[in-house]
Amino acid sequence: MNKLFAIAVLLCFVSVRAALSTELTILTENLPALNYLENGVLVGPSVEIVKEIQKRTGSYGKIKVYPWARAYRIALEEENVVLFSTTLTEERRDKFKWVGPLALKRDVLVARKGAGIAITTLDDAKKVKRIGTVRNDSKEEYLQQQGFTNLEPVSDDKKNAQKLILGRIDLWVHKVPGLRSVCELARVDYNDVEEVYSLRKIELMIAFSKQTSDLIVQKWKNAFNDMAADGTILKIQRKWNRLIPDPPFPELPAKP
Repeated sequence: MNKLFAIAVLLCFVSVRAALSTELTILTENLPALNYLENGVLVGPSVEIVKEIQKRTGSYGKIKVYPWARAYRIALEEENVVLFSTTLTEERRDKFKWVGPLALKRDVLVARKGAGIAITTLDDAKKVKRIGTVRNDSKEEYLQQQGFTNLEPVSDDKKNAQKLILGRIDLWVHKVPGLRSVCELARVDYNDVEEVYSLRKIELMIAFSKQTSDLIVQKWKNAFNDMAADGTILKIQRKWNRLIPDPPFPELPAKP
């Protein structure tokens, strides 16, 4: 009996070791101001947080940058995939396993300044001809759930910023913080756009594909919680609030 118990313990230990040593596919998108490419280098507070979690958990997979729709599909369909920064919605809650939050955002509708578009209700927004979205993005999903049929998706929000200024779309659904950063990357004057309607506040998280071992997810969760407790996350957030003109964490006080 003792021999069988020892074998069972050994098999369990081997199984746990195998799960924890699994190589992860870590994906993100070019989404200022949390995770974005600057001169070809991936930077941002979410990137820094994820890399610190990797360091603490012994996960050394390279972070890959994909268009959102492709990254999201991979995370839905394949095992051992990490995707950030991912909006946690009720519709997505059971599709992934979650660690975070990385940040809080506010989804907004944006118009070209001087276009004379006034939005006081969602029904007002349904009456415009075209609203720019990112394909399979949570903001597009939200508007679809609200019955919008005037959505015009693209693969990258820089395209939406440019289309808005050129008059090729009437509204653009984006987020705050991050609006200023995307405008700058698209070489659009931030002062030429304006927020006309606030949709909702929501959290951004690290999402794991459902097929990922609970042991791995828990290890990342423990590392994240430790970083929150020892002040690492707050230090990273304050650093990035100082670094860029579009503070990713506007809810934090200017000084410690």
